[in-house]
Amino acid sequence: MLIDFRMKNFKSFKNEAILSAEVGERLSRFKKTNTINIGRTSVLKNLLIFGPNGSGKSNLLAGLKTMKHMVLNDPAKVTDVLPASQFLLSTHSDAEDTTFAVDFKKDDSEYKYEFSYNQKIITYERLTLIKKGKESVYFERNQQTFLSLPKSLTDVSERTKANSLFLFTAQQNNDAVAIKAVTWFDEDLIFVESYQEEAIPDDLAMLVKDDRIKKQLLRFLRFADFNIIDIEVLEGEPLPVSGYIIPVLHTNTRLLTVHKVYDSAGNCAGHKKLAVASESRGTQKILMIALSIISAELHGDGKTLLFDEFDDSLHLELSQALIRIFNSESNKNQFLLTTHELQLLDSAIRVDQIYLVEKDFQGVSDLNSVFDFRDMRNTSRQGVSYMKRYIEGRFGATPIIDPEEMLESLSGIRSEANGDE
Repeated sequence: MLIDFRMKNFKSFKNEAILSAEVGERLSRFKKTNTINIGRTSVLKNLLIFGPNGSGKSNLLAGLKTMKHMVLNDPAKVTDVLPASQFLLSTHSDAEDTTFAVDFKKDDSEYKYEFSYNQKIITYERLTLIKKGKESVYFERNQQTFLSLPKSLTDVSERTKANSLFLFTAQQNNDAVAIKAVTWFDEDLIFVESYQEEAIPDDLAMLVKDDRIKKQLLRFLRFADFNIIDIEVLEGEPLPVSGYIIPVLHTNTRLLTVHKVYDSAGNCAGHKKLAVASESRGTQKILMIALSIISAELHGDGKTLLFDEFDDSLHLELSQALIRIFNSESNKNQFLLTTHELQLLDSAIRVDQIYLVEKDFQGVSDLNSVFDFRDMRNTSRQGVSYMKRYIEGRFGATPIIDPEEMLESLSGIRSEANGDE
């Protein structure tokens, strides 16, 4: 699972941002349900990242997603441009490196991996292992000079391009340590994407072919108040819609939902199949979430799933129910999400599970844990309202909105268009 993620000089985050899932010191609230022991430390099963629209919440997850992309995809040529996206609203940040760093647990070892880069080269890279409480640098690199390196990887280092991550080339040459680290990025760090008129990914859609899984999924949907009586998998065939045959553009697999059809008297008159793309965005989203949870459980647990704009298209009661599931004692996975639904602040969560993002007048996003606010560290009262304190501005991160001036601006536009003085 993810222990923490750091990044600097990426998109709206000019300064270092630290997202930590490590439990706060001396906090015992919801310890049995909301945390999980992974050996050296305990981590939180769920982090909620709040902030106004445009504050930079999505950029935080975009940074971790970019890091994953770079770990799994090696530039084909030494002249290929790296996905640098530095902070642009200053006179110097666009000339400085972007840095990503992650600390995670995989099987019986903890890995600390970081790198810095610009559009042309990897300027720094290091992998550190922590095993049985002992920390050791596995490799360290300053541009093309290796400061620390296993002898078995000497030849590999000489073949590593200036714009390639050494972690990638090491795993490509069958290094066991590098393979473990890359596998975590590939299989255990999971971004649950929005549907956006595309098919649910094949690996998730095919889960429905297992009758036991489908039975549990339908039960989940029924208790979430979705009127879907069955789900079918359509493989490799065109999908009939309104009497026409349309090609399958994105994948060979489609999911169809089955609903009851009623006559004018309110009696069931049969069933109708709908493409998932015809369902509401909320239905599409809950299907993605449910199948992602099921997939994580089937593949050994210990996964970290990330949701951007988690509450988008979901009603509050459903969002709150999912938060409760994420923090249940039976859950053995980790869920990180961004949201602007303030009422989720008063879910059954701990103070160290809440992060806030705000953007200052210079366009710089800042990430803060509510646990770091002095008056919250020793709070143990069950009745404390994080939402109320947020709205009062106790934590910052509240948008400064003047509706009267907004209305006046629009009125001014109308007056100018009419030629009024």
